Amino acid sequence: MNKADLLRIGREVLRPSDSGDVVEWLEDNVHAIPDSPMPGPFRSDRTPWIAEALRIGADAETRLLTVLASIQSGKSLFARLLTCHIIANAPGPTMLLQATDPEAKDFALRYLRPVWNNCPPVKARLSLEDLDRSTTADFDRMTLYCRGIWNEANLQRLSLRYVIADECWMAPPGHLAEASARVTAFGWMGKRVFMSQGGTAGQEFHQLHEGTDQRDWNMRCPKCDHLQPWLWEQIRFPEDAKATGTWDLHKVSVGTTYECAGCRTHLPDTNASRLEANARGAFVATATSSNSGHIGLHWNSLASMSWGELGVLMLKAKASADEYGDEEPRRIFKQKRLALPWSEEGGEMVSLAEAANYKMGDDWDAEAVITPKAKVVDREGAPNGSIPFRTMGVDVQRGHFWVVVRRWSKTGHSRLMAFARIDSWGNVEAYAKTHMVHNALILVDSGDNTQEVYRETAKRNWKTAKGSGSDDFAVTSKDGQTTRRFYSEKQSIVVPGIPQRATLIVHSATAGKDLLHGLRARRVWTYALDAGTDYPDQLNAEVRIKDRRTGKPQWILPQGKKDNHALDCEILALLAAVRWGIAGRETAETDLPSA
Repeated sequence: MNKADLLRIGREVLRPSDSGDVVEWLEDNVHAIPDSPMPGPFRSDRTPWIAEALRIGADAETRLLTVLASIQSGKSLFARLLTCHIIANAPGPTMLLQATDPEAKDFALRYLRPVWNNCPPVKARLSLEDLDRSTTADFDRMTLYCRGIWNEANLQRLSLRYVIADECWMAPPGHLAEASARVTAFGWMGKRVFMSQGGTAGQEFHQLHEGTDQRDWNMRCPKCDHLQPWLWEQIRFPEDAKATGTWDLHKVSVGTTYECAGCRTHLPDTNASRLEANARGAFVATATSSNSGHIGLHWNSLASMSWGELGVLMLKAKASADEYGDEEPRRIFKQKRLALPWSEEGGEMVSLAEAANYKMGDDWDAEAVITPKAKVVDREGAPNGSIPFRTMGVDVQRGHFWVVVRRWSKTGHSRLMAFARIDSWGNVEAYAKTHMVHNALILVDSGDNTQEVYRETAKRNWKTAKGSGSDDFAVTSKDGQTTRRFYSEKQSIVVPGIPQRATLIVHSATAGKDLLHGLRARRVWTYALDAGTDYPDQLNAEVRIKDRRTGKPQWILPQGKKDNHALDCEILALLAAVRWGIAGRETAETDLPSA
């Protein structure tokens, strides 16, 4: 070996591995991203927010980086590209965390290793002993582990220079702190990168993000050059998309625009428009970091996805919440598309329908009647013998009853007529007669003191109802067609000691409350000014949550709440109207006995 060879080797050893821009290095060296819909090498102009995030992530001064980002917008690609730069230019033991061990294995084999194999400087540093089907990769001067954050054992007994965690919204409490502790031994060189879509307000990830400078991705208007964040409030639907009172989703899909907050120009919903607006974008801090080197980044789907498509998703989510009280689509839209935390206080039936401007005893011109032929018609011009369309729900307690009476119009609008606590079966019967409620429109809860309820309702030709955890039931119509509804067909119950049989209807407790929530939200179901304080307190007692074990929604009484009798009564009164086709979309019942 001569002097020239020795000098060349020495220069190679002493030369910094990366003396330029991380993005330029990646564009030069990542020759393909096999899973990308856009073939070819990495190009930062497609996703400039990823380029800026990489520069911040690779900066030696960045100690903690939180990335709060929408789905399908480059968050995982950012992590993969960052590992390429680390391996080739600033090696050190690294942990890349996914939600679970199986997901980590899938990520390593399907997404991580294929990018490494298409980056020659990274591939050249793979150890000869490395196993290409392993989630642990050995490189020159470092090891990279790809594991699940749910498994607490994965977060212990390792000294790491880098911890990169994705899907942090799924991390159990305390696990991000455990992962953070792994970089302590590397002192100022230790770096944590925590990434997530929106989770739940107050989660460990969101607490960390809120302690950073919380930089939002800002675009520049192509017309006026105004720098501004992508905000949902600037989305504009076509003016004629709601001409008939309901949204024309096709018009929303093809006609939605984005209004510049500066010059009010409406930007067209095209990829070219978004690319132009993002091209000179930048991250802008919205807070002051509590620690030096703690940086937070946020971007949402408005930067990368069709605004019309997002508008359709949002309107469908809103309709689900308004009509059925189902907040799940709204939660998903906020977390996954807007990349914002969800607050679990949603779901309570508070202030959706304040007391309307009437009293319980007031006459109501719109109240419908039922004719002797069991037809629901307007009161004006109704044939003789018609009866008011009023339903009654009775919640049975030990020693007393809670009762609600409701009026209904042909259009499905409803007013509260009466609400009371009553002390005997006889007085409940008298209450029904006083308010002119037909026996066929009275439903009594049979969940408590069941045999007595069957006996007393059978004697009076009233119906009983019982809430169920089932979502729906198979119901056969008169023409033999079977449909799914939130209530069952009528069941006859033998009552010992009397010849009459009781009638039972089983219904989905969750679906009934969801429907009531939607009616209140649309202001077609109201209560009176003189309903008293007990009524709204009991009506609003329950909140809608998601069961963490099953993922199914349910309505519960939160700790500290005691009475929900008005709500239970209203569900029964609503069920009677639904079975007649007045409320909801069910077909009408025609079993009303002659008066």
